[in-house]
Amino acid sequence: MSVKPVYLMRICLNFPGFLLLALIVMLHGFSATAQNTEVEKKIKKADALLNVKEYRQALPLYLDIDKLTPNDALNHYAIGVCYVHLTGEEAKAIPYLETAVKSKNPDVPPRSQFLLAKAYHQKGLYENAITLLKTYKTKEKKPELLAETDLYLSWCTNAKAITDQSSDVYVQNMGAPVNTAGTEYGPVISADEKVLIYTTFRQSSAAQAGSKPVEFEDVMISNKAGNNWSVPQSLGITPPVITGVRNNIGSVGLSPDGQKLLVYMGATMNSGDIFSCQLQGEKWGAPARLGKEVNSSFEENSASFTPDEKVVYFSSNRPGGQGGMDIWKVEKQIDGVWGAPVNLGPGVNTKYDEQAPFIHPDKKTLYFTSNGPNSMGGYDIFKTVTDKGKWILPVNMGAPVNTQYNDKYFALSADGKKGYFSSDRPEGKGGFDIYFLGIPEELGVVPLTMMKGRILAGDPPKPVRTKIKVIDKSSNEIIKDVYNPNAKTGDYLVIFPPNRNYDLVIEAEGYKPYLVNIFVPNQDYFYELYQEILLTPITKDGKVVGQGISVKNAFHDVEKENGAKANNSEVYALMGKLLSSSDSSALGALLESVYADPVDVSKMTKGEDATKNTFLYADASGKLVPFIVGKDTLYTMSAVNTTVKASPAAVAKKETITKETVLKLNQIYIVYFDTDKSNLKSDAIPELDKVHEFLRKNPSYGIKIAGYTDSDGTKERNQVISESRAKAVASYLVNKGISGNRTLAKGYGQNDPLNANTSEEDKKLNRRVEVTLVELRPVNQ
Repeated sequence: MSVKPVYLMRICLNFPGFLLLALIVMLHGFSATAQNTEVEKKIKKADALLNVKEYRQALPLYLDIDKLTPNDALNHYAIGVCYVHLTGEEAKAIPYLETAVKSKNPDVPPRSQFLLAKAYHQKGLYENAITLLKTYKTKEKKPELLAETDLYLSWCTNAKAITDQSSDVYVQNMGAPVNTAGTEYGPVISADEKVLIYTTFRQSSAAQAGSKPVEFEDVMISNKAGNNWSVPQSLGITPPVITGVRNNIGSVGLSPDGQKLLVYMGATMNSGDIFSCQLQGEKWGAPARLGKEVNSSFEENSASFTPDEKVVYFSSNRPGGQGGMDIWKVEKQIDGVWGAPVNLGPGVNTKYDEQAPFIHPDKKTLYFTSNGPNSMGGYDIFKTVTDKGKWILPVNMGAPVNTQYNDKYFALSADGKKGYFSSDRPEGKGGFDIYFLGIPEELGVVPLTMMKGRILAGDPPKPVRTKIKVIDKSSNEIIKDVYNPNAKTGDYLVIFPPNRNYDLVIEAEGYKPYLVNIFVPNQDYFYELYQEILLTPITKDGKVVGQGISVKNAFHDVEKENGAKANNSEVYALMGKLLSSSDSSALGALLESVYADPVDVSKMTKGEDATKNTFLYADASGKLVPFIVGKDTLYTMSAVNTTVKASPAAVAKKETITKETVLKLNQIYIVYFDTDKSNLKSDAIPELDKVHEFLRKNPSYGIKIAGYTDSDGTKERNQVISESRAKAVASYLVNKGISGNRTLAKGYGQNDPLNANTSEEDKKLNRRVEVTLVELRPVNQ
C-alpha cells in the first residue's frame, strides 16, 4: 500500500517568499503494519528536521523512506531539497528532482523546476538550467521569486559564455598544510608573499565527555620558506565573549609590510565591526576598533587599505548604498582626520552583495566579490581600475578563477603575478579552501618597485626600533608615517609606484636621522630591492661624532626568473636612479648591485662587493638640519652642495701637495694609490694633514673628492675601487674632526684619465683621488 507523506507544507517553509500553506496533506491508507508505523515515524522526524533547515540530518531519513516506498515523487522532491542545500552535493539532487518534475504529480510544487535548474547550474549543465528557468518563469507569480529566477538566468548565461572563453592563468589548490577537511578562507598576504594569514572554521574539543564540540573561527598564519609554507599557527587573537557567545573573527586585510592586520569581529547576524592589530615583534597586539567613519551600527565585514594607509575600502550594509552589502571608502584629509564615508556608486555596487575589497599596492586596482547579475553563480571575483578619479566598469575575472560556486576574498601579490582566494568548489578538501592563482607576466606584471630589508645597529648587530617617513617630493607631503620596521627582526618593506621622486627619512632609536632620496622611473615592469642597513657609532676621543652606515644591497629583476645578467646596462641605470642621493659622502652611494637571490642576505659574506660603507654626521655643532614637509618639520643630517666658480685654467691645472704648497680655493690636488688598492699610502698622510689644517682654520670651506682608476680590470670593478678611494680620503679627514657635511665624495671609475693608460707610468698617474677646496653653500631642501 502506498504512502502519501506530509512534508509538502514543511518544504514550502524552507524557501524565501513562500507563505505558510493552509493545505496539509493528510496521511491515509495506512494498514496497521509495523512497516507503515516505521515509515510514519520517519516522515514525522524528517519533516521536523527539514522545518528547521537541518538538511544533513533529514536527508538519511528520506533516503530510508525511499527504500521503503521507492520512487515516490514527493519523497524524491524532499531528497532533492536536502541535496540542493548541502554545499558540494547539489548535483546529487538532479535524479531525484528530475523524477519529481516529470511525475505529473499535482502535489509536487512548481518550485521543483527552479531547484532542478539550480542543481543543473551547479553541475555545469547551463543550457538545461536556462530552459527550466524560462519554463518556471511562466508559472511563478511572486515578484521576489521572479527576481531570483532572473538572477539565476543571468548567472547561467554568464557561466556558459565565460567557460567557453580560454584563459592563460592557472589555479591550484594550496593543499596541506594550509587546507584541511575543515574550512579555510579570507587569505591576506604581505607584498613579498612571505606571510599568509587566513581564517579557519573548526571545532573545539568537547568541554566534557559527551558534550558537543563547538565550532569557532580562528585566524592563522603561515610563513613561506623557499617554495613551501610552514605549518600554520594561530595568531592568538581571541575575540570577546558576549552573553556567553564567542564573537566571530576573520582576517580581512594586511598591510604590504605585514605589520598591520585588519580583522572582522561580530557576535550576531547584521552586526560586526572592523578592527586593526599591530605586530609587536613576534606577537600581535590586541585588536583596536577602527573609527566611526568605518564602523557603524550596521554590519562592516571586510576592509582593505592602501599602502600609505590614507584610504580604507570596506564593505557595509548601512543605508545610502545600492542595496545589500556595498563597497565604501574613507579618505584621510590633510589635517589627518578621516573624511565622511563615500559609496563607490552603481558602477561598482549593485542591489546584491559586494564585499571583500582588496586594493592592490599600486593604489588604483581594486578587487572585490559580488553575487550580482554579472556573476557566474554565487560569489565571483571582479576587478576594476580607477581612471581620473572614476572607477571603470568592473570586469569578471573569468574562469578558472571564477566558477558556478562561491569564489571570494581575492588578494594579489605586489608584482601582479600571484593571487590567493577562497572557493567552495567541490574538488577542494572540504568546505572553503584557499587556492593559488598563477598569472603570466604579460597579463599581470605591475610596474612597482618594492624595497625591503632589515635595519640593524650596534656590535654585534641587532634590530633597532626604527621609523621610516616617506615624502612625495612632487607634493612635499608625508605619504606614510607608519613604515615601522618590525622591532623584533628589523624587517621593513616599502612599495613605490613608478614615475615618482621620494625622500625617505629613517629614524633609528639612538642614532641620528638620515635622509635618502629615491627616484622610481616610469617603468612598465616590477623590481624588487633588498637592502640591509647596519648602523654603528663613530667615536673620537671617547665622543660620538657621527655614525657609520654599512649597506648590503641585492637587486632582483623579477621579470627574468633566471636572474639578471651582470652586464645588464638597463638594470644598472635603473639601480643608480632607485637609490641615489646628493653627490656627497654625507649621503653617499647606497647602492651596489648583487645579482643573486635578494632575500637570502646571509649568503652575502663579509668583504664581498655587496658591502658599502657610508658615514653620516651632524653639522659642526652637532645639530640636525630642519627639513620642512608641509606643516611638519623633520630633523635630519644635513646635505650640502657646492658652488664651484673655477676658471678653466684652474680646473685644468692639477698638482700634488708638497711642504711648500699654499692651498687655494678651486685648485685640484692629487693623492695617488697603488694598483687595485684603496687604502691610503703613508706618503699621502702629510698631504691630507695639510688639507685638514686648512679646513680646520676655514670652517666656511669644504672639500670635493673625486676617485679614479686606470683602465685595467672591468668597469664595474673600477667603479667600486674609485668610490672606495674617495671614501678613504673623506673618512681620514672626518675622523680627524672635519664634519662629514663638508666633504663631498664620489667615484668615477676609469673615466677622465689624465694619461692614455698605454704604459705602467701613465696608469700609475691615473690611480688617483683629486681633492678640490670649495666654498660651501647649504642645499635649500
